[in-house]
Amino acid sequence: MKTDLPAILITEDGSSTVFSQQTGEYYHSVHGAIQESMHVFVEAGLRHIESIEEIRILEVGFGTGLNCLLSLAEIAKTKTNAAYYALDPFPLDESIAVALNYCQFPGLGEYQDNFSTMHRISEGEVAITPFFKLIRIKLRFEEACLSPDFFNLVYFDAFSAEAQPELWTPEIFGKIRTSMKAGGVLVTYAAKGSVRRALQESGFCTERLPGPPGKREMLRATAN
Repeated sequence: MKTDLPAILITEDGSSTVFSQQTGEYYHSVHGAIQESMHVFVEAGLRHIESIEEIRILEVGFGTGLNCLLSLAEIAKTKTNAAYYALDPFPLDESIAVALNYCQFPGLGEYQDNFSTMHRISEGEVAITPFFKLIRIKLRFEEACLSPDFFNLVYFDAFSAEAQPELWTPEIFGKIRTSMKAGGVLVTYAAKGSVRRALQESGFCTERLPGPPGKREMLRATAN
């Protein structure tokens, strides 16, 4: 495991990422943290689902909170009610979170206080805005109890299958599928054949999409 890397790295698009001592990997692509999150989770996921009265999002791996921040900014355009559930057994230390530069980017500056609020709690529910609530769950995904037929959208943003092989299995994806509404969407940066097959075995219809900068492909899966 590489332990001599900087805790915070500025990626190629100028945005921050953080090195995880637990996994030996960065939370985001070094080719561009914001670019990757926008491409994989907002554009291929959030913008893809049909307009509904309330969006229920599950993120596997809250990490830096970047996906949550970008989702808040996107959902703010329509004031759609959103409940954002984030499972993360190892919350980022607030002293690191405050050093991340995401809110310096166009369109995100007005959410600095909201971003700070996201990291002020490591567990529990907090109203980020009147239309966006965050529910943080400090558990390993394997230990979590998920309500069936509940989520419209899943951001599967765990560390790689090499770092966390226990999370990239048909059993885990089956648990996620049970928690999703029919027609719900799961998006992930991964595109390995083993991941695609595990998703299909769990009741998803998968499609390969062009990946973010530095990655050829990604996966989007729809719950059958």
